[in-house]
Amino acid sequence: MLKFKLAHLLRRKEEQEGRIISWREISEATGISPSVLSSLASPRLGASTNTRFIEALCRFFECGPGELIELEPPLGVEIRHHIDELYPKRGAHE
Repeated sequence: MLKFKLAHLLRRKEEQEGRIISWREISEATGISPSVLSSLASPRLGASTNTRFIEALCRFFECGPGELIELEPPLGVEIRHHIDELYPKRGAHE
C-alpha cells in the first residue's frame, strides 16, 4: 500500500516558515478538496489519487514524489505472490 506523508511534510513546512498552515490553505493552493486531503493523510485509509494531485502536493511542499509517498511495507521486505496459484496453467487442475 502507498502511504502519503502529508503530516510529516506539513510539520516540516510549518517549521521552515514559522507559522501554522491549515488544510484549507493547502486545498486552496493545490485545488485538492479538504476531504481528499484528509483521506490521503489518513494512514488507515488506502486512498487513491491521480498524478495531478501528486504533482500539486509536491509543488506545494517543494518535495519529490519519494518524499511525499512511501511504500508500505518498506522496500526490502519481501512480498511473495504465487503466480502459479493466481494464474494456474491450463490443464493443471484437470
